[in-house]
Parts: sequence; structure tokens; C-alpha cells
Amino acid sequence: MNRAIKILALTIIISMLIFSMVVVEAQVKKPKVVVWLKGATGTVIQYDAAKNDLIQYEWVNVTGTLTSSHLEGAFALIVILVDSMQKITTDEINVIKSWLAQGKKLLWVAGDSDYGTDVYRQDTVNDLLKSIGSVLRVDLAECIDKTMNAGADYRVLGLSDKCDEEVKFLVAGVTRALFHGPAAIVAEVGGKYVALNKEKVPNVYRIMWTSANGTIAEFNEPPSKVYQMGVYDRYVLMALEVDPAKKNVIVLSGDAPFDHYDGMYKPELRHLTRYGIQYPQQGATLLANILSWTCDMDKFFEYLAMPGQISSLNKQVSDLNKKVSELQGQIAYLNSMMPVYSIIALIVGLVIGFAIPKYILKK
Repeated sequence: MNRAIKILALTIIISMLIFSMVVVEAQVKKPKVVVWLKGATGTVIQYDAAKNDLIQYEWVNVTGTLTSSHLEGAFALIVILVDSMQKITTDEINVIKSWLAQGKKLLWVAGDSDYGTDVYRQDTVNDLLKSIGSVLRVDLAECIDKTMNAGADYRVLGLSDKCDEEVKFLVAGVTRALFHGPAAIVAEVGGKYVALNKEKVPNVYRIMWTSANGTIAEFNEPPSKVYQMGVYDRYVLMALEVDPAKKNVIVLSGDAPFDHYDGMYKPELRHLTRYGIQYPQQGATLLANILSWTCDMDKFFEYLAMPGQISSLNKQVSDLNKKVSELQGQIAYLNSMMPVYSIIALIVGLVIGFAIPKYILKK
């Protein structure tokens, strides 16, 4: 009789644990990331990789017209003009502005250089940024690097060593990342263009830079607003702007995290020898860091510009990244075990079915 009671109690406990696990999984709402791959007509391998790697987020892929329904509940929007000829309509800009007005949002806009048909992305990107009130702009030229590159000066390996101190927590674990044929990032303040590598702008933080052997190349009119060709210096490849009132973050990169021939997220998926062996990359970590910090804007703004905390924060982010990787493996395992839960539940039911009559008869 005691044994039957123990079996019954054990089966009830197991049932409750299984039920709790299923309920908790159903209740956890993942932060939503919308990736607007405007004009894409096929698989974007780097986007698929990010979606499979960073399973802590809900990923939504939009290739056509962006609507408010796409952005409902999203904390992040990444804008990439896969088709360089695509334009962003007034209605789509208004959708983005209304979404930003809610506050605590990340808008990441992918710029490009003026090489070939890439030039058509530049005005579209700058018009979007100006329309939403951002001061960030892509320079109307291409930024190259004669030494810090992946075998060609346009395959720029952006560096994090000169990242503004206030946002160094974003580059924890990142030394370099690919910017394939990028534009330099500049600003427009009061109708005047500002060379961000020389001057800081309020609420703007520089993240990724060229080496000291970076320079400017021109391929299409009009010329750069602030730089001259052939001048070797360090140029900004990625920057962010904050809106403290709304707690929004605008990121502008000189090239795209996904697509644009080779995006910064795991370019080794397309060129294994080059970016996996000869010039190993950390762009995936950079994207993961930015999403991790900005999915909680209260946390982001709390740590922004905290003197003396950067080293500690870098270690915390590094530790968090390790924990995320571990949790991803655990989640993947639990997902694979979900069918097993059904089987266990069935077995538990059978055990209860047999145990209760025996218990009753013995009593």
C-alpha cells in the first residue's frame, strides 16, 4: 500500500512538472525582430543563419511593402535594400515614424557605397534617416582600407578599438567585422555635414572604424560632402544615435549585416576559406551584442555613458553571450524533446490508471 501511494505521488509530481514546462514555454514571449529585406526574391543565407542562431528572438522577414502590422510588438527593425533600385515610400516612412513614436525601439539602417548600382541605396537611406529626424548619413562615396582588409581594399575589416568609450559594451568580444564596399558614416547637423572621424556630435556614438590606412574612393557623382580622395585616416563605418526622450536607438552601418553581396553576419557562409580561415570574422557577435542590449532599452540607457564601468560591462556581456549559447543548446534540446513529453504524459496516465485500482484494492 505504501509503495502504491509513493508511485501515485511520483506520477502526480511528474505530471505537474511536465505541465509547468509546457505552460512556461507557451507564456514566454520572445522579443520580435523585423528584418526588412526590401526587394529580396530568394533565400538570404545570412539572415537565415541569424534566425537559426539567435533563437531567443522572434524573427519576421518582410520583402515587400512594410506595414504597421509587421512592426506590431517589435522592438527592432533592420532595413536592408536588397534590390538597390528599391525606394522607400512616404507611407512606409510614416509607418516607421509611428512605430518609433512608441519609444524603446531599435532601427538599424544598412547603408552602402557609391560603387556601381549600390549608389542608388545612398539617397534612399539618407532620405529615410532625414525623414525620421536622425542626423546620421552615409557619405556619398566609398570607404576602403589599404591594409586592414580581407585580400582587397574594398573588403574592409572594421575595427572596434576606437569605439567611443560610452558604448564599448556593444563591442565586447569583437575585434573586427566585415564591411564589404562600405560608405563612411557622417552626420548632417543644421544643414551642415560633419566629418564624424574628426568631430563628435551630441547623442551620436562611433562604434566601428577603419584602420589608419583607410581612405575615400569615388565612383559616381556627387562627390563626398566632407572628405577628399587619397587622404589616409581612420573613418567611421558604424555609428548610433540615441533619442533619450523616447529611448530609441538608430544604428547606421556603412554596409549591411545581411546580403549586399557579403554582409557582416557570418560571411564565411558564402566564402569559407576567405572569411572562415584566412580572415575569421566577428560580425555575428557584433549583431548579437546590439540586439541583446537594445531589446531592453532601460538597461541600455542605464549603462550608456557610465564612467569607469566599461571593463566590468564588457566582462558581463561576454559572460552573457556564453550563457545565451548554453541556453540556446538547452532550448533546442527541449524543443526536440517536446514529442517525448507527450509520450511521457501518456505513460504517466497509464501508470496512474494501473496504480489507482491496485491501491484501492489493497486498501
